[in-house]
Amino acid sequence: MKAIELNMPDEVYEKLEHLASHDNQSVNVFALRKLEEFARAFEDLRQLERRAQDGSPEKFRAAMAKVQNVPPVPGDEL
Repeated sequence: MKAIELNMPDEVYEKLEHLASHDNQSVNVFALRKLEEFARAFEDLRQLERRAQDGSPEKFRAAMAKVQNVPPVPGDEL
């Protein structure tokens, strides 16, 4: 495991400390969890961008043509 030293303004640390205490976690554990979530979300975004490059209007229309044209569930109307 690697260790890093991170300098941040006191008010940022205090916010992290407050949030971590609500989850009954240390600031270190809380910050690590949030960094992991951010990294995962960033990777997911890159994956979506790669998949979007493979898409086309024609493929979209072909996929949508397979969807049944039915009325929306009550309460789900636009």
